[in-house]
Amino acid sequence: MKKKKPNWFIRLLTILFFIYISLYIALESGYYETKVATKATLTEDSIKQFEQDIKDGKPIDVNNYTYDEKKDFSNNTTDVAIFLSERIEKFMANGITDFFDVIKALFT
Repeated sequence: MKKKKPNWFIRLLTILFFIYISLYIALESGYYETKVATKATLTEDSIKQFEQDIKDGKPIDVNNYTYDEKKDFSNNTTDVAIFLSERIEKFMANGITDFFDVIKALFT
């Protein structure tokens, strides 16, 4: 009995789907909201420190109360994941819509 050859397109599509779902879950899990909340807390602490320094008569410098967070966490893996998720999103948005437009045109 002959073994059926694996369909590489279906496997690739399945892998891309799981990558997309994983990235979507990571986005929706609240990482960004946590990051924003931390920044708001730091800002609130900076405001309190600024007010205390004014009360104490200390010299005021804006750089003492702001922070510049420029950490680059990107690497090849994240770049590829973002690229793939953008392509999948475009396909899902445009490709499927176009496909159904063609189907609709065939039956009208």
